[in-house]
Order: sequence, then C-alpha cells, then structure tokens
Amino acid sequence: MKIILNERNYVTEILSDKSSEIKKISSFLRLYARYLYHEKGLRKTGIKKELDAFMRNRQPGYRPADWQDTFERYAAGAGKYPLCNCDGIRVTKKELDTIQQLQNKVLERLAFTLLCLAKFGNFKNPENHNWVTCSNSEIYSMACITASAFEKDRKLSVLKDLGLIAYAKKVNSLSLQVLFLEEESAPALWISDFRKLGYEWNLYKGEPYIRCASCGILVKRDSNRKKYCKDCAKISTAHSKFLWDMEHRNAKSEF
Repeated sequence: MKIILNERNYVTEILSDKSSEIKKISSFLRLYARYLYHEKGLRKTGIKKELDAFMRNRQPGYRPADWQDTFERYAAGAGKYPLCNCDGIRVTKKELDTIQQLQNKVLERLAFTLLCLAKFGNFKNPENHNWVTCSNSEIYSMACITASAFEKDRKLSVLKDLGLIAYAKKVNSLSLQVLFLEEESAPALWISDFRKLGYEWNLYKGEPYIRCASCGILVKRDSNRKKYCKDCAKISTAHSKFLWDMEHRNAKSEF
C-alpha cells in the first residue's frame, strides 16, 4: 500500500515524467480520473477520453476494448471524493514523549506509525476521530517491522494494554483508534513521506539515515559515499555505464 499525501502533486509528477514506473495502473487511473474532474473540470466523456489517451501513450500493448468498462466506472465515480492535498502532518512534543516512554525500539516505531496514520486519516476526514483503517500487514510494512502474525497481534495488544490504542467494537473490524494524540502541544516534527515511517522514527532518534538523492526515500547510511537507495543505485549505475559506453564509442569513431 502506498500512502499518497498530496494527490495533485503525485498526478502531475507522473504526467511530467514519462519514464516513471506505475506499479498499479488501475489505482493510478482511478486517481487520475478524480484529478481530471476536480482540477481540470472535465466530466464523464472528457475523462474517459483522457484516460484512453494516457494508456495509449504510456502502456505498451494497451487494448482499448479491455479497458472501456473500467474507464466508464472511474469516470462515473470521479466526483465522489475530493483530492487529498496534504503536504505533511505535524507531530507534537507530547506525542513524541509518550512514544519514547515505551523504551522499546520496535514498539516505538509501531506507535509512531499508528500516530502518523491516525493524523493523516484526520486530515482526510475531520470526523475520523483518530482511527486507522489499514491492515496489520500494511501498518507493519510502513513501520519497517518484520514479525509473524502472532507477534503483530501481540505487539498491538501491548499498546492496547498501555492505553495507547483501542480496538473497534465491531467483531469483524480491524480498525484501530490511536488514543495519545496531543494536538495542543508544541509542534516538534514534520512528516511528509509515509513510505518508511519506521525509519522516520529512527532518524528522529539520531540513527544514521539519508534520503535517496533520486527518489527521496529513507535508507540506512552504511558509508559516507552512499547517495541512493538500492533501486535508484541500480538505475544510476546503468545510466553511468550507458554514458561511458557512448563516450568511448564516440571517441573510437573519431579515429
């Protein structure tokens, strides 16, 4: 799951960078339809036309007949929800102090992740009341914690027993309510990237992390020369090799 804070900016970045990889094209098209409705003022026919044009330009092997029902559905629902244009969330000193009192690195990352998700949920919906609706696997992925299903439940149970979270009353609901928000306290931290919330906490605690010079994601700094995350380092290496090959090929052609 990818949390997109500022949906307008995300769409414009994808549109401007034609080399960008879109892992879940259906999710992007649904968002793009909302963007076209709210930002460009298009309605059903215009939205479907733009979705088709995007697929023709960006998706090799695109077959229009396979997507017409999808375009119809996305265009019809484009106006239901406004775009979320959140630049980040504010974490207060009291909230940070509460998390640090846990004195357990894993539980701290988990509590911090839940706090950020609850605050983002409140931004999207003022009536959210600090609830987190992500699945356990999504929460733990963002918290950068690897654990068995049993351990995931156990760690959440510890936070519940400490009064930091509450479970939903509905038996079939996995939603969690975060109980330690302190919005009136002094702001102490600004979070604008939800991809590695666990690492954001580690960085706040003084551990050695850097933001990738290409995509901005947090990665552990294991050398002073490190600039990129693993994926971007591969791209950078491949690009450098391409430039080196071209340079030497041109040099040889001069003789």
